[in-house]
Amino acid sequence: MSNRYLFDSNVILDYLLNREAFPVSIKLYEHCLNNGVSILVSVAQLHTLEYVFFKQVKQNAPTQIETAKMAWRAFLNEITMVKTPVVMQKEHPLALRDLEDYLIELSAESIDAQVITRDVLFRQLSQRSISPEQALIDINVELTSRSTAKVLFLDLKTPHIELRSQLEAAFDRTLNSGWYIQGNEVKQFETEFAIYCEADHCIGVGNGLDALHLILRAYGIGEGDEVIVPSNTYIATWLAASYAGATPIPVEPDARTYNIDPSLIEAAITPRTKAIMVVHLYGQPADMDAINTIAKKHGLKVIEDAAQAHGARYKGRRVGALGDAAGFSFYPGKNLGAIGDGGAVTTNDPTLAEKVRVLGNYGSKVKYHNEIKGYNSRLDELQAAFLREKLKVLDAWNEKRKQIAAGYLQQLDGSKLGLPYVPEWADPVWHLFVVRTSQREVLQAHLAEQGIGTMIHYPIPPHLQPAYAELEIKQGSLPIAEAIHREVLSLPMGSHLQSEQVGAVVAATTKAMAVA
Repeated sequence: MSNRYLFDSNVILDYLLNREAFPVSIKLYEHCLNNGVSILVSVAQLHTLEYVFFKQVKQNAPTQIETAKMAWRAFLNEITMVKTPVVMQKEHPLALRDLEDYLIELSAESIDAQVITRDVLFRQLSQRSISPEQALIDINVELTSRSTAKVLFLDLKTPHIELRSQLEAAFDRTLNSGWYIQGNEVKQFETEFAIYCEADHCIGVGNGLDALHLILRAYGIGEGDEVIVPSNTYIATWLAASYAGATPIPVEPDARTYNIDPSLIEAAITPRTKAIMVVHLYGQPADMDAINTIAKKHGLKVIEDAAQAHGARYKGRRVGALGDAAGFSFYPGKNLGAIGDGGAVTTNDPTLAEKVRVLGNYGSKVKYHNEIKGYNSRLDELQAAFLREKLKVLDAWNEKRKQIAAGYLQQLDGSKLGLPYVPEWADPVWHLFVVRTSQREVLQAHLAEQGIGTMIHYPIPPHLQPAYAELEIKQGSLPIAEAIHREVLSLPMGSHLQSEQVGAVVAATTKAMAVA
């Protein structure tokens, strides 16, 4: 649903007490329950609701107390509680009239919701309230228009609304701790994320690019060295090598998976090659066994760029511990995204872990004692607290992405689009759902006309970016990557995409390709 509704106490009590005088309230509440519309209640209401509910039961049906207790517990399970903000205007008209009403208004304001109330004066004084009758009409309109509603490419708001109480608790916990850099939240997240990735060590850093850069630095890779990178990737993979002082050497992808092609790697290895940086692009793991075999043969380090692949598995094993080390990004749009920037390094190498930790902390193990020239790249304490809460639901959210991808694959089969290919050994987490067509501009324009958001990942390959002009890699030198970058289009994908929205994307895409 695009709108959110917070129920005033009078509407809730109409339902709980089955007040026959207000059938619209009862119908509205039941309608929301039956159609998956969240019933939001401010925590400021709960005491009053409980008091009035049981008082009425004791007065009118004293023999039904046990039944009432069961009904109250069911009610608590049906609703989503919304925290009351701590900042308030004491002279606000609602505050002067009824403090509880004003707290309800503030709770609704904090999540951009409307208050459903029978109280006429409340509606006159409030900036965001509607009657039960109007709410029923609005909700029905929304339910019937779901399939024609705009589809965001990525909805970052809804997941955070779902976890609002947990995220607010994490914020309060961090604020009250009095420790905001390298405190307990970071330590706990590092432990939890290492376990999640089936790795021995995790070090929080400032962002995903820093994670890759610090790994290279910690391995002593720098000036005069070469790092093999995919030709088909976001530029950050290449930048990590450049930051370390090394030269990125591109290798073409497998045209089916879009990941680096292991069969082409050995031809790119020279005496100056020190590492292979592998990208699990779009959330699908690369063929790690083949790559590790080549690396072992030539004495090279294998570094996973897992920025898009939180939770993905290769032959049953999580990415993040499939090579010598891995770099993760927690950019907000990632499957595991912070509410800001963040990153991490995972590894089974204790020596590397210690070096990365020192490098990211100004080159210091002990405060004011700097062993080496380091950097300031540390995961923020507050972001770590948020990430801990989101890590708890990551697998569930990834599972929803897999279901959406399965729907796309099934319903777009035969549409003339190039659809994602998944090897039998891969268990992707579908950070992106990328299709391919020579009619990309036509398809993107048609979807935009239908209110469907798309993105191109990525329009220009790294070797054709002005930033890498000094490498003098001519256009046409990496034809597979160039063709991919000309033709790929990312369809809407996210853990909270609704089936109706998927259907709208499929219908619009199928129609566009039929006439393309």
